[in-house]
Amino acid sequence: MLTGTIRVLQLARVPVYPPTNGRERRVWETARKLSTFGNVTLASPRVTERPADAGVSLTPTDNPLLATKHGYVYLWNAALVAGWSNPYGRLSTRLTLRGLPDGPFDLVVAESPQVARAAVRVARHDDAALLLDKHNASFEILSSFLAETPLPASVVSQAVDAHRAHEQWAIDAADAVVFQSDADRQQFETGDTLVETIPNGTGVKRDVSATAVERVRERHGLDSETSTAVFVGSYDYEPNAEAARRIDEAIAPRLPDVEFLLVGRDPPATTAPNVTELGFVEELSSVLAAADIGICPLRRGSGTKLKVMDYLAAGLPIVTTTVGAAGIDLVDGESALICDDDAAFAAAIETIVSSPDIAERLSRASTELSEQYQWETLLEGYESVVKRIIR
Repeated sequence: MLTGTIRVLQLARVPVYPPTNGRERRVWETARKLSTFGNVTLASPRVTERPADAGVSLTPTDNPLLATKHGYVYLWNAALVAGWSNPYGRLSTRLTLRGLPDGPFDLVVAESPQVARAAVRVARHDDAALLLDKHNASFEILSSFLAETPLPASVVSQAVDAHRAHEQWAIDAADAVVFQSDADRQQFETGDTLVETIPNGTGVKRDVSATAVERVRERHGLDSETSTAVFVGSYDYEPNAEAARRIDEAIAPRLPDVEFLLVGRDPPATTAPNVTELGFVEELSSVLAAADIGICPLRRGSGTKLKVMDYLAAGLPIVTTTVGAAGIDLVDGESALICDDDAAFAAAIETIVSSPDIAERLSRASTELSEQYQWETLLEGYESVVKRIIR
């Protein structure tokens, strides 16, 4: 039982405030929810801005190995060839611990495999409860990425197996694990560990003024007479970058009368004349309100896709792949059009563009479905989890 205010240490591999992608938004919303139980210290590299939320304080971990994607993705994964408990991972753990504030803490939360070992160390030292937030099955993402490289199969298998072993070790060490999807949950053995599935949510607003929409159209040169399809993502995440290239090379050329918008940080360069790179935008609700269709042509990735939740909240008709629909209550032909082939994906967009009735039906379905994916509703799931594990 919770008795009074607890101290929470939340560890993230990258800075999450202000959020600039779906993963960061999830971590930040979780921090805000955890602050309803007590004081939250959110530790990550490169803290630059400070939130106004009184319940969440940010502290830098001062770990240079997590300061760049090269360090926390490529070198971290490469080191797995030497096993899941390797010198690089141990050094990264020591550097993370070096920058943490003094405890004791009552609850320690790990937001990625790269900080799991540090979280376990703190939890054991402080006799604190350990909560693991599993944003995805990371070993699956690594497997799909390495499958496209010229590395020998034995090396790929060794790295993937080590990654999975590390994830499983963290799950075994945790008092509770929160997965984003049941599909990810089924990839691991959870034994007697308390497990909960809490999918991603959305804070996108539907009540956007006509003036705000018009301002977006003028700023980005959008023609109100042209159908617009939007794809939201952080493109330093390879599955999103791959999906953007798929739009540019295989989908947009089939639909020259549709304008495609790439929204999110670091979009790749494009060549199709009807693809526009907007980059990161502050007014996502307004951009989505100015669009006609939300698309998610992802071929790989795990967890639930926050971008799809945002499309639902905006009331957009959705065209997505099976991967993009994973973990969400989407039904092909009823609440979205789901297809994996390039030609079929483009045809689905054309169906919505050419049929106002279908577009309206899918839009209504999105609006109705979005009610269950509001952050305030979803994150209530942390209430029972935290209350059951606090010592």
